[in-house]
Amino acid sequence: MRNRCRRWSEARADRPAAVEPGPPVLPLDRRFDAAGLRWLMHYVATARNAKGQRLAATRYVTHVLPWFGDRELDAITGDDVRAFRLELERRGLRPHTVTHVLSDLRCLLRWAVSVGLLARSPFPARVMPRIAEVPPRGFDDLELEVLAALPEPHGFVVRLLLGTGLRWAEACRARRADVRGRLLEVATTKSGRVRRVPLGDALLAEIATRADRLVPYAAGSPGSFSRWIRHWTGIEDFHVHRCRHTFAMRWLAAGGNLAGLQQILGHRDLTTTMRYARVTDELIEREAARVAQRAARR
Repeated sequence: MRNRCRRWSEARADRPAAVEPGPPVLPLDRRFDAAGLRWLMHYVATARNAKGQRLAATRYVTHVLPWFGDRELDAITGDDVRAFRLELERRGLRPHTVTHVLSDLRCLLRWAVSVGLLARSPFPARVMPRIAEVPPRGFDDLELEVLAALPEPHGFVVRLLLGTGLRWAEACRARRADVRGRLLEVATTKSGRVRRVPLGDALLAEIATRADRLVPYAAGSPGSFSRWIRHWTGIEDFHVHRCRHTFAMRWLAAGGNLAGLQQILGHRDLTTTMRYARVTDELIEREAARVAQRAARR
């Protein structure tokens, strides 16, 4: 009996293990429209924030999908992409918009390569439009005087933007409880990293008298706020982001360094911050004089 049980156990061990039936493996759909939907649902949904997801979906549905439709991915050529760029420009889209749409197409094709839908991306080199760099524009002294005379609560909001360089959405989320000593802690940022912004004495004292939520406006309302300021002050090209430009240019003009400004503004790349150094003529003249004085003492 014992030997018979042992032989039965050995026979069971020699049998292949039972395989549980899994979900059917579907072939990859290599049509452009199917790949685009997967790209939006899988890649864009995990790699971009909520605003980036909405913009990518809008650009894809409005511009990319109607042009490439349901053709096979491996049938798309570099000339197809070049023709697409020409079509976008023919529609009168701005160069920045064309660049964003083409960037999404390039991202989609690279993703298709990474998941095995394509052997290589057909996106050609040197197809992106060249965009002339526009130097950032701050407010001059006269405009700053006009802005300083704004009534509340608009006046405080403008002073907060000018004194911190915060983006509009960051300012709308700022609270008095975020002040740590002489620094304002900015947690929900574009880059996802926490940063700390220095506060001047006057602004620090003014914040202490405010309600916990410093800016009584919605994060999605920079346009309406800017229109009100333009109507009140007569500064026809006012926009909240010019306050950020003004902060950066005044920081450098006062002798602040680029590395510190990069941390305050939350730029990932120092080259983005260097845009402000190139437009600060006073800074260039001061640096040239300093170098000349040092050379004369040698």
